[in-house]
Amino acid sequence: MRAYSRNQFAELDFDGKEYEFNEQEGNFTGTLVCKKWGKKSNIIAYVDFDDGRKIMTTAFTEPGNYLGIPEIPMGSRVKLTFAPNKRHNVRLKSVEVIE
Repeated sequence: MRAYSRNQFAELDFDGKEYEFNEQEGNFTGTLVCKKWGKKSNIIAYVDFDDGRKIMTTAFTEPGNYLGIPEIPMGSRVKLTFAPNKRHNVRLKSVEVIE
């Protein structure tokens, strides 16, 4: 499954309220626990970071096909890179599956 639809996500026993957006620059590792399609041609990924934080992050179709998130199986270990954009907001820049 590439990602849950909004209706499928609503039927899950998954509490996304525990998850916050990341505001720190850098590389972080964790486990991709869930993902759903957003309302604005985006995908929302829920990741449990190794440091204990529960993070949700978004990726859009441009510039890189949702950064490959739809193809990454839930439960995979990932390394996420966050960096500031032109407006100095920290955003997801890359996603890499790790062993």
